[in-house]
Amino acid sequence: MNKQKHIVVYGYSESDVLKLKEFIDTKLDVNLQIISASGKENIKVADIIERNENPFFEEKVEKVLMLLDFTDGEIRYLLHNFSTINIPKPLFCPLTEHNFEWTFDKLILDLMEERKYFEEKRKSERSC
Repeated sequence: MNKQKHIVVYGYSESDVLKLKEFIDTKLDVNLQIISASGKENIKVADIIERNENPFFEEKVEKVLMLLDFTDGEIRYLLHNFSTINIPKPLFCPLTEHNFEWTFDKLILDLMEERKYFEEKRKSERSC
C-alpha cells in the first residue's frame, strides 16, 4: 500500500511539479500530496502546510522543496537521484521546529544564506 507523503514546492512550473510527483510516486512507492507555496511568500510555513492548497504554481529563479513525512532513506534516495527527474535543482529543506513559524520569504532567505556559506566553505577548502 502506498504511504501518504507531503512536499511543499516553490518556484516550479506545474509541468515540473507533475514530473516530480510522478518520479516520487513511482520510485518511492508513495502517494505524494503537493502543497504549493507559490504566491504565499508572506504566509507562515505552518499556515501553508495547514491549508494544504495546491492550485497555483509559478516558476521562479529560486526553487524550494520542503520534504514532510519522508524517512531518511527516502530523502537520501531523492537527493541522490534528483537529476534524473530533469527539472532544476532546488534548495532542499525539512520542516523544523524553527522554520515552522517563519514566513516562506524568511525560509527562502535562510536557505540562500546557508547555500552561500557552504559554497564559500567548499571554495576555501579547495584553495588550501
